[in-house]
Amino acid sequence: MRSARYCIVGGGIISSNSSEELRAFAEATGIPVTTTIMGCGCFPEDHEQSLRWLGMHGAAYANWAVSGEFEAINGSPQLVHPGADLLLAFGVRFDDRVTGKVEKFCENGTIVHIDIDASELNKNRKAHLPIVSDIHYALTRLNKMLSESPIEKKYGSWLEQIKAWKKKAPFKYTTANQVVDSDHMKDPMKGMENEVIVPQAAIQMLYDLTGGDAIITTGVGQHQMWAGQFYKFKFPRQFLTSAGLGAMGYGYPAAMGAKVAYPDKQVVDIDGDGSFLMNVQELATAHIEGIAAKALILNNQHLGMVVQWEDRFYAGNRGHTYLGDPQNRKQIYPDYITMATAFNVPCERVFYLKDLKPAMERMLASKEPYLLDVIVPYSEHVLPFIPAGKTVAEMIYQK
Repeated sequence: MRSARYCIVGGGIISSNSSEELRAFAEATGIPVTTTIMGCGCFPEDHEQSLRWLGMHGAAYANWAVSGEFEAINGSPQLVHPGADLLLAFGVRFDDRVTGKVEKFCENGTIVHIDIDASELNKNRKAHLPIVSDIHYALTRLNKMLSESPIEKKYGSWLEQIKAWKKKAPFKYTTANQVVDSDHMKDPMKGMENEVIVPQAAIQMLYDLTGGDAIITTGVGQHQMWAGQFYKFKFPRQFLTSAGLGAMGYGYPAAMGAKVAYPDKQVVDIDGDGSFLMNVQELATAHIEGIAAKALILNNQHLGMVVQWEDRFYAGNRGHTYLGDPQNRKQIYPDYITMATAFNVPCERVFYLKDLKPAMERMLASKEPYLLDVIVPYSEHVLPFIPAGKTVAEMIYQK
């Protein structure tokens, strides 16, 4: 008999301040843990039991662990490795960006769903055992039971399968001369100094330079997903993002708030040029009030996520997703350097990887608000990608 247990946790863990209880539960049971975007940081992403986060742009291995791995055999997807036979869902909503085609999500597993809001139980995905409870209370009770009656951790083959999935499909990206697997390469940017900057590399560099300890905020779009992929979050409320609300312009005001709350922490808004423009006037607030929140703009002159959908599903037809000046395409438009200068905020712009590290170091060392405009190609797509309404069997990922 298989023993493939898996735990999916969400924003409820953070709202109830239950991260320590979750970690105690995970370590007592040995069960692997994945999060939703809302739950990022509630379980340390550098923990050996972490499968990062799942869903539309989540880790391929996190998605396979729920519903199984499929391969195309004779033109149709066939299950080659089954997923979890028991799914523990703590403080999650089973949002469609997590589940894809909801009836196929963990189709062959038993689902136990604990949530404080009774209306969330059986709303999207039917649970075999729905439980109405504050998750802090539930985890505290479970941990007490485990301390009194420890369980045997008999998941050998399951954990080996997860290890194989992690090795097969880590978060990675392609540059002009190599495929970069940021989880397993010691120096992922070596030999790339003269290349243009891909957005994933910029986030990877920020993670390295901050030791993974910064508070990160985002706007909405590709940069938001890449921030989740290439910055590993270790503690609750380290990743501030509007998630399913899709609030473009959220990033920099959120960064200012976080910096006021934690003045001794490095706080960086990883933003897109489209999202940052929504609240660009807050540079004035940051300067006047002396709030040293940093803005790292991944500037591709487009609404990147919409462009990705246009490329994937609409033959590349553009519906006003180019944000530059069509009469002067060589110009970076709008010019955030001019804007930041007008607000008396220190700023600079970089085009090539060789210039990125010293610029990022200057940004991080600044005692003032700072804007770093990083020019990146618009042709990059966020992978993995499960198209809306599809299943893990139709997931697009970099092989």
